[in-house]
Amino acid sequence: MKSPPLLSPRLSWRRMVGVFFLPFILPAFAPRFKQEESLMLGTAHPPQPRFNWSHLTPLELKNRSVGLGTASTGRGKPHFTLEGHRFLICGGSIHYFRVPRAYWRDRLLKLRACGFNTVTTYVPWNLHEPERGKFDFSGNLDLEAFVLMAAEIGLWVILRPGPYICSEMDLGGLPSWLLQDPRLLLRTTNKGFTEAVEKYFDHLIPRVIPLQYRQGGPVIAVQVENEYGSFNKDKTYMPYLHKALLRRGIVELLLTSDGEKNVLSGHTKGVLAAINLQKVQRNTFNQLHKVQGASVDAGVLSDTSQAATSSSL
Repeated sequence: MKSPPLLSPRLSWRRMVGVFFLPFILPAFAPRFKQEESLMLGTAHPPQPRFNWSHLTPLELKNRSVGLGTASTGRGKPHFTLEGHRFLICGGSIHYFRVPRAYWRDRLLKLRACGFNTVTTYVPWNLHEPERGKFDFSGNLDLEAFVLMAAEIGLWVILRPGPYICSEMDLGGLPSWLLQDPRLLLRTTNKGFTEAVEKYFDHLIPRVIPLQYRQGGPVIAVQVENEYGSFNKDKTYMPYLHKALLRRGIVELLLTSDGEKNVLSGHTKGVLAAINLQKVQRNTFNQLHKVQGASVDAGVLSDTSQAATSSSL
């Protein structure tokens, strides 16, 4: 008896039906078998949350009450939380002042396409106040437009407003006109310097306030200064900046960032200490753990920094 042709209409119809329904049939059985096997072996795990908060984007979250925070289950490692739910920050840096405004969207879309959920950026004082008392937040320096565009694309934002930012800029982003006063001491509570900082923050921070998470914006954290531990000329300087930000209405998580060997001298009380690093070694987090101690914040950035990636575009 002659076998039917391989591509006969009847067999083709059956194959088509089987191929169509196979993806619907298999998932219905696979989880059940896995769950029954786990129950028999006594290794069943509690059900995991159906929604991953780390994938949540700014425009999707309407009802907000608790911003970025830290928590520890007691058994697992400490972790970040958003609205009380576990939240993983996977962030990369894009400096709006270094990228032509016409390319902002392109760069942010690429960051998002790489799997990042957060963008970090410095805020350069020397560009926003090129001359004493003359401020510029327009065009390529439109910080608010950049932050809102990041939110539209689906990225949270961590701001690093300085006043000193390093960022491989002259004077670390401090305006050169500060040097006109020979008595002024940079990055200290020297009267001449703090008066200039106060005027700058009076123009900058009101622009940031409505962009904060609890105001419906994408800004989930703000960094206080940058790597002050490597300078460390004035013990009262970091507490002064901390209060200056709080006094102007910054309510989101505040953090410091220092090299692993300078975190002891760069952190300030009431602010989450963090370190930046190029590679992880056995004793990399020793000083950070001394700073964070046994508090709820202990180990948060030190543990997550091993998984998070930072890149500059």
